[in-house]
Amino acid sequence: MSIDSDALAKSVARLEGVDPADTGLDAALELAVAETDDVFDVDGAGLMLVGEDGTLRYVTASDEPGRMLEHLQEQFGEGPCVDAFLGDTLVKADDMGADQRWPSVGPLAARHRVHAVLGVPIDLREGPVGTLNVYAARPHRWDDDDVAAIQAYTRVIASLLRAAARAHLSGRAATQLQHALDHRVLIEQAKGMLMERRGLDQQAAFDLLRARARSSRRPLVDVAREVVGP
Repeated sequence: MSIDSDALAKSVARLEGVDPADTGLDAALELAVAETDDVFDVDGAGLMLVGEDGTLRYVTASDEPGRMLEHLQEQFGEGPCVDAFLGDTLVKADDMGADQRWPSVGPLAARHRVHAVLGVPIDLREGPVGTLNVYAARPHRWDDDDVAAIQAYTRVIASLLRAAARAHLSGRAATQLQHALDHRVLIEQAKGMLMERRGLDQQAAFDLLRARARSSRRPLVDVAREVVGP
């Protein structure tokens, strides 16, 4: 993947100049995904946010294969973006059709010309509220420069979400974001309880929650709800 550093800098400046309070969050995220698609010379990009039920839900995508990829992951509860969200870590797939990690989504994605996928968690307040994903229509090996640049870009998208949260916006994406932030409150409560019970600091408490979520392949919010109790 070839990255034009000048084009990347201009794109970041454009996004940093967007105020979701003026454009609406839906339009701001559609622009962010379109910019991702253009700047990184990939075949498509998409964005998912955690929904009311604690699972990832489609928000926007640059094209039909990107929408299909997100809907497949939503339907089956598996895929690079699901793993990126559950583990709060970047997930790479060089060839979905040959990857055994996602037996349902992988072959279907490849059949629709989605082969290489990069899933990146979008973090707010010490944890993910969604994911950005990019894909290539052919098998592709993601190198370190690809990963670093897209991770940095994801932080710009996170700033749009923070601005939208402060503005208390309405609309579909804003509603999904509010669900995600509500879940973050529950996670903060669980962290506080673990800190008190086990004498942990904030980072250690969060690491413990995340480790439980990864080992059980459950959303972090479900583990937090279990800790907090009824």
